[in-house]
Amino acid sequence: MRLLSAIDRQLRARTLKLAFESELEARFEYDTREKRVRDIRYTIVLGMVVFHVYNVAGFVTTPDLALLNVGLRALAMTPLALLIIWAVGRVTGPVREAISGIGMLAATGIPILIFWMGTGPLVSLTTATIWLSVLFANITLPLRFFWACFLSGITAIAVAAGLYLKPDIAAPVGGVLGLDMMTGILFSLVATYKIEAANRRDYLVNLRESLRAKRLAEDNTTLAHLSTTDPLTGIANRRAFARELSEFWEASLGGRHFAVMLIDVDYFKLFNDHYGHGAGDTCLREVSALLAKTAAGSGAFVSRYGGEEFAVLMHTSDPDEAYGVAERFRRSIAEKGLIHGNRNDHLGFVSVSIGVATSCGPAATAVALVEAADMALYEAKGTGRNRTCHSGKNGNGEGGPTRYVAAAQWSATERQPVAKTG
Repeated sequence: MRLLSAIDRQLRARTLKLAFESELEARFEYDTREKRVRDIRYTIVLGMVVFHVYNVAGFVTTPDLALLNVGLRALAMTPLALLIIWAVGRVTGPVREAISGIGMLAATGIPILIFWMGTGPLVSLTTATIWLSVLFANITLPLRFFWACFLSGITAIAVAAGLYLKPDIAAPVGGVLGLDMMTGILFSLVATYKIEAANRRDYLVNLRESLRAKRLAEDNTTLAHLSTTDPLTGIANRRAFARELSEFWEASLGGRHFAVMLIDVDYFKLFNDHYGHGAGDTCLREVSALLAKTAAGSGAFVSRYGGEEFAVLMHTSDPDEAYGVAERFRRSIAEKGLIHGNRNDHLGFVSVSIGVATSCGPAATAVALVEAADMALYEAKGTGRNRTCHSGKNGNGEGGPTRYVAAAQWSATERQPVAKTG
């Protein structure tokens, strides 16, 4: 699978780049979108609670601007946060991350503004609120690494400029505060990168295992299908028939009886000798298709039993119903009129003989039931072919196969050959 190859390439790559190849990136966004949106929304709610709690700090650090601080947080940032909560689930992934990054820049911009405007001996403490906002954005939210760098860079420049330009902050104090902030921002960016890289790698590993498991399941399903499908005709094979027979027999022990039909193509060896094995294969495919089409909707199970022989299982407790279905199978082949000009009888088309047995008879095992159907088939072939025989009681009430003869006549000149070779 192409996606698996892309995953393997990404896992083997030794690069600091976080973004995946385009197809894989699209899959990552699709698979993680719902959780990402939910996490952003919950984190914004948490952040706004803490954000408003820090209104108290403003009355201590910059009492002259405390009301402005409260107003900006309540009247500007709160509506913006609610807008972001609404919008992140309605836009594309890149736009969602941009909205989150710009929103955090706005939230951080309020304490930066207060820091720049504030005066007094405690104004330097405002920087703590600023870099706590950055830590929240980079680690708790966390922003995508690009937007974390964007927010951190602007914040670092703005605070460094303020520390340098504000005359009421001594240079040594400003230097220490600046160093603390830069170190904290650097650590938070390293954490942001590691968080995103780990999340992406975990996603790739989980997706790879999921795709491998899916492919293995598909392969197993394919193998199971191949193991129970006849490669020539495409219908079920004898292994599948044995499995179904066991299930039908188990059901019959509970009172749900069924019939077994063995169907043999008449004079098939002579057909192969005359037309060639290629035409013989085509003939078998035609016959199997007709049997499957006739069985469609009846619940009957059709399989290739071996060579030119087919088998059918169907639930019924009425021998006459089973015989009637078998006759429909026989007629569907005869009416198709596939040319067979090398028969040992007067017919010039492909026909089948059918033996039928039902589980409501004397058979004690599933194998015995198949043998009874085989005996009925032998009877059908021995008494002229192109007919159906049912293994049951004859007209005198004695056990033994009862023969139902169907001696329909067809003109070979009205039929079309399956194939001719040589």
